Amino acid sequence: MVLRSVLLICSLIATSVMAKSYEDILEQGQITIAVYNNFPPYSYLRDGEPAGVDIEVGKRIAAGLGVDLEWMWINADENLEDDLRNAIWKGHIITRQKADLMLRVPYDRKFAYAIDGYGLPKNDLVVMFGPYQQESWALLRDHEKTNDIRTLAIFQYEPVAVELDSLPSFFLGATIGGRLRDKLVHVDSVFDGIKLLQEGEVAAVAGMKGQLQWGMSTSGNVNKTEFAPLPEQYDISADGLAAMSIKSWDIGMAVKTDYRELAYAIQAITEPMIKNGEMEALFLEYGLSYEIPDYHRTE
Repeated sequence: MVLRSVLLICSLIATSVMAKSYEDILEQGQITIAVYNNFPPYSYLRDGEPAGVDIEVGKRIAAGLGVDLEWMWINADENLEDDLRNAIWKGHIITRQKADLMLRVPYDRKFAYAIDGYGLPKNDLVVMFGPYQQESWALLRDHEKTNDIRTLAIFQYEPVAVELDSLPSFFLGATIGGRLRDKLVHVDSVFDGIKLLQEGEVAAVAGMKGQLQWGMSTSGNVNKTEFAPLPEQYDISADGLAAMSIKSWDIGMAVKTDYRELAYAIQAITEPMIKNGEMEALFLEYGLSYEIPDYHRTE
């Protein structure tokens, strides 16, 4: 009797931590989706409930498969390879929990098919697929401080907020011979930078376009459900950032490499959403503009 109980517990633990195949997901009636923790406007808690664009995408995937949905909240590690390891193919370092699907994965074919120093695939344990959005870097400007100057030269004289250790931080610190470096105000998040902008402490904020739009429309309040239009005093654009090494990138999904059939089934749900305007509508619900991924523009 004791042995049977131990075996049952072990079976339940194995079921709860292992990623599942497409057939197992349908049979068990549940899919586990990994999303980033505290990452508005894409995945966060609003009044204690999951909210954000990726949350809405995940709900539609589960509905399309006809299964229940469980979230696996993950914290961003040092790089994407670590995130994929923790969420998809190896599992959480303590619980060993794995997700069946991970959202908000930068879709980069060079990364997906990268070769290591021995000539072997570096990322052969995951399949990256299904781009559903294009993200980009942008600048949120205060016209009263920049006088509508569209080049970066104005930031030799006016401070600009940048997230610490972000690509915009490195770029702005090195461009124009480093003459902007002393005017960079490093913040822990884009939303901290937006607060400084609204208080008149900086002239601009550099960051991801989606976060800049959401942050301005909500003043960083995660519990807001109504999104205010951008005041005429400000604008969001990529003006001045043309020399950045990465200006925009597609956002897709990932599953364990053994479960390509699951990837095909999910892509059959999300691609029509892109083509019929449903995906764009999800972004508009959160006060965001929508950019079709390059993957779909070139097909």
